[in-house]
Amino acid sequence: MSFLLDPPALVLIGVTIDRYIDARSRRNRLAAGVVAVFVVVSTLLYLDVLPWWLGGWMSGSDWMLNSGLDTELSRQPGTDVLAVVLFASYPLWMRLGLNIGERYR
Repeated sequence: MSFLLDPPALVLIGVTIDRYIDARSRRNRLAAGVVAVFVVVSTLLYLDVLPWWLGGWMSGSDWMLNSGLDTELSRQPGTDVLAVVLFASYPLWMRLGLNIGERYR
């Protein structure tokens, strides 16, 4: 879970859900559940409520912003606004994945 990895993960999960779940209502519920898990866990990481579990060398907000890369971004008011915008885009990434899966079904 990071701002760099979450969007492609949501698209790939959306494609997978669309290709393997037949009932439309089940697909939509599963997709909404996946987005909810991503938003909740990522938000808790970003707010440093959850620690980053792959080593003690990085906080959750550092992981969400930097994804393990050496970009040296840190949590500030400007990045907080950006985080809200990025979290709001998560359903759109899932919808993109569902649309791609539907196109190639």
